[in-house]
Amino acid sequence: MIKFWAISTIVYLAFPVSLILSYIAFGPLFTKQLVATLLQDFLQTMLVAIGVLIILIWLTVHYLGPGLAGWFGG
Repeated sequence: MIKFWAISTIVYLAFPVSLILSYIAFGPLFTKQLVATLLQDFLQTMLVAIGVLIILIWLTVHYLGPGLAGWFGG
């Protein structure tokens, strides 16, 4: 069985053409499931990336903020 990451990479790289080919080759049900799964995967990835970014910003402000404020504040 082909791995999901391989299919999603191909679909993202050739987005409109890959959906048309998927519709022709596998039918509307598989294409609908593929789009739903790709959207869910994208949203989960964005949620994790935003969470990591928020944690990094908080850590930077919490630990480096007082030192940088004293250094730049004079």
